[in-house]
Amino acid sequence: MRPAAFEYHKATSLEHALTLLQEFGEDGRPLAGGQSLVPMMNLRLARPGHLVDINGLGLDSIEERGDVLHIGALVRHQRYFDDPIIARRLPAFLEAVHWIGHPTIRRHGTLGGSISHADPTAELPAICVLYDAQILVASTAGERRIAAADFFANAYVTTLEPGEMVTGVEFPFPPENNSGAFLEQAERRGDFALAAIGVSINHDTSTITSASIVCAGARLVPTRAPEVEAALVGRALSAPEARAAGTQFSENINPVGDHAASADYRRGLIAELTTRAIERACEKAREHS
Repeated sequence: MRPAAFEYHKATSLEHALTLLQEFGEDGRPLAGGQSLVPMMNLRLARPGHLVDINGLGLDSIEERGDVLHIGALVRHQRYFDDPIIARRLPAFLEAVHWIGHPTIRRHGTLGGSISHADPTAELPAICVLYDAQILVASTAGERRIAAADFFANAYVTTLEPGEMVTGVEFPFPPENNSGAFLEQAERRGDFALAAIGVSINHDTSTITSASIVCAGARLVPTRAPEVEAALVGRALSAPEARAAGTQFSENINPVGDHAASADYRRGLIAELTTRAIERACEKAREHS
């Protein structure tokens, strides 16, 4: 299919883009990589009357800013592979990027586009929730921050207001003694995830001192279970009781069933992926302790 008719606008500055988005309201959408928006338009699941091209506006930096890593909204996924800060400080993030779509999607897709699209199976929204990221948004009225846990309201729905756009994301740095893992299962590599699990653990030389676990693909938004995270605290890196944690996490998530997988299948899949992700994160932690 072809998209419904729309008007194309090339923004010359961030201020110009925000002015156009304010003018068009709910009928306007920013366009960057187009890897999520354009297919939705071709299927006529999205019908914006105006596209505002925001490429070239300078929102493409990855930089340390004090105790956070700032990533601009226009950073392409492929760049994460070569970033030493992400590899060293946000290991689950780097693993998640390997599961994003296909090479073309990773070359063109952007951080802002991925999280604004809010696909419940997508990796980067889950990573934002896992690391307690802050989403930076702007409009002609000014700027505001939204906690990642509050940004994703439903499948393909965010708390962005008409006229707002994502300009970047700030990831708080975990302590130096941090490890993480990200695992995913799909019908075929690069397809939408049936379930995906991200794990981030802080640790001393032998035990887990705090933990974060997120699940994508099983509910309408990326989901954590604080009680499961708390139960991992104090567990030995050599024997974290990962299987028990995986079972508890799968029961707490209460996954949905759909055309791709039943709720029971997803529950079993979540338990297994969580178990493996915790074990992988602990193994990496032991290697570097």
